[in-house]
Amino acid sequence: MEKQRYSLRTNVGYFFNRPIGFFRDFHAEFPEIFIDPDLNVYNLLSDYRFSRTREGLLLQAQLHGEIEAQCVRCLSINRISIDTPFEELFFFLERSQEEFDQIIPEDGYIDLGEIFRDYLLLEIPMNYICKPDCKGICVECGQNLNLGECEHTTSRIHFKEE
Repeated sequence: MEKQRYSLRTNVGYFFNRPIGFFRDFHAEFPEIFIDPDLNVYNLLSDYRFSRTREGLLLQAQLHGEIEAQCVRCLSINRISIDTPFEELFFFLERSQEEFDQIIPEDGYIDLGEIFRDYLLLEIPMNYICKPDCKGICVECGQNLNLGECEHTTSRIHFKEE
């Protein structure tokens, strides 16, 4: 199936001549969106605000979406819910002091795709487990023990509950 691609570019050019403290709220919803290069997000809800500061524009955002993750025990793929609030400062070119600063492009369009991707990925658990009592897989035949038993009963990995 074709990945759903939408632009996450936002026009902020009109902020250049606005006073410090000026802000604007944005809302976007996507039932499914592919964020380059590798992240497919389902039911993405984004509420964000750009505020004019002396240095540039402050982005304050709240993202909610669902991402597919693989269980480390049984290797099944499931959708997990992700919520992430974050802030980023985009500097005017003349105010930037470090090479790592986020710079507002001259054309006034900021692409939020990379930033959204980074913050969503940071929220995925490193050792995702599909359910607390996940039985894992058989180490000999690879059978998902949540779906059924196999003949290798002595080879099973038993997880100690924490």
